[in-house]
Amino acid sequence: MKKLLIPAICILALAACTGKQNKGGDAAKKTDTESVTSGTDAESAANGEASGIVSQNADNKSLKPIFLLANEDGSKFLVKPNSVSVDNAPDYLKNYKYILYEGKYYKVDFKGLQEGNKDADNGRDTPYNYDNCRGWYYEMQKGKLLTNPQSEYDVFWGTPLLVDEKFKNETKLLDVKKFDVEEAPVDVRDVKAKFEKLYGKKAIKFKLDAIIGDYNYYVIQFETVENKALGAVALVKSDGTTITKDFPREWDEFSTWREGDEGEFYGYDVLFATIENGLLTLYTYNGGEEGSSYQNYVVQGNTLAEGAVSNYFYHAPE
Repeated sequence: MKKLLIPAICILALAACTGKQNKGGDAAKKTDTESVTSGTDAESAANGEASGIVSQNADNKSLKPIFLLANEDGSKFLVKPNSVSVDNAPDYLKNYKYILYEGKYYKVDFKGLQEGNKDADNGRDTPYNYDNCRGWYYEMQKGKLLTNPQSEYDVFWGTPLLVDEKFKNETKLLDVKKFDVEEAPVDVRDVKAKFEKLYGKKAIKFKLDAIIGDYNYYVIQFETVENKALGAVALVKSDGTTITKDFPREWDEFSTWREGDEGEFYGYDVLFATIENGLLTLYTYNGGEEGSSYQNYVVQGNTLAEGAVSNYFYHAPE
């Protein structure tokens, strides 16, 4: 079965482009059963903070990171608010000073409001549509993220994250080494048997997707029983410490976890991992035919709980 490969386009608007909401499709596949969410997270989501548009924290914590939409050469980046007026940028947006991309920080300057072009906006969250979108934008102090273009048609497809100085100074970045199945350095048979025993089901897919710090990160799909499908991701340390996250669904041969997945669980790609306030946090990407979801997960006990940074970006073919 051919895996869906959607480039990390749409990268990354804080919300869909002008006048657009999540229209079923990929977003409709997400349900509350996906996460074990803390009360704090639930309150944040209820207050609209999950979009990444957040006020300055009274207790002097760092501002929540914001995934950004990049222009074609990766020199400008846009914040697209979905519920806050774009006419008057909140003062705290000026406190974001850096973008984080592929383990490196780059300085950016807050420039203000980009008016966009409502008539030309095609509703897609892509670099190609960047200039047509309306929102607050930042610009690299030096250079651009598109390096060594091979032709005039090369475009930056990246996942920059907007952060403040406190995040940069107090957050530890962990190494994330991703693998194709053929490259994986670990024999997964014993670990697979452990999970089959733990869940009481046969694993029809068991992949070592990455090594994150001291953890191996696995993507698992169990056999479907009575139309009940179950995907899972797991972090496993050499000492046996195990942290899991389940994604139960009603099985559908066309779209189970994402639109067009043909009933196969592809998991959540880890873009990067951090230690924030002493807690391991994963920032993940899940791409589908019509859009891409971005979600951070925080280790709480033996599970991964949904954090407050959660975005969806629409990029269906025209």
